[in-house]
Amino acid sequence: MIPIPEGVQTELLAYLLERGGKRGPLLRTLERRRPLSSHEVCRIVREAVQRAGIDWKVTPMTLRHSFATHLMDRGVDLAVIARLMGHRSPRETGVYLHVLPDRPRSAVEELDTRTNIPEET
Repeated sequence: MIPIPEGVQTELLAYLLERGGKRGPLLRTLERRRPLSSHEVCRIVREAVQRAGIDWKVTPMTLRHSFATHLMDRGVDLAVIARLMGHRSPRETGVYLHVLPDRPRSAVEELDTRTNIPEET
């Protein structure tokens, strides 16, 4: 099971109703109604990047990496991110830690702000 935002769920349900509730691959080609290949997904992303006027390389893996990084940046537990990414363990997810070099410092500073130990007088 994959959790999705409510707005995406609404759009997804509308898409499935258009398909008549047929089972099978969620994303299909328009012409032959067959599952999208990884090559076709790359082409779709590349075309979207061009339409958006983005001038750096963006791939499906870039989007996946961004998803994990944004979750991590918002403080989502590494084990939760690992599960969402389909990783077998949080160790695999650790590759995303390099983009947050200040995380260890801010974690220690967070301890300091949450500790309300009265000073001795």
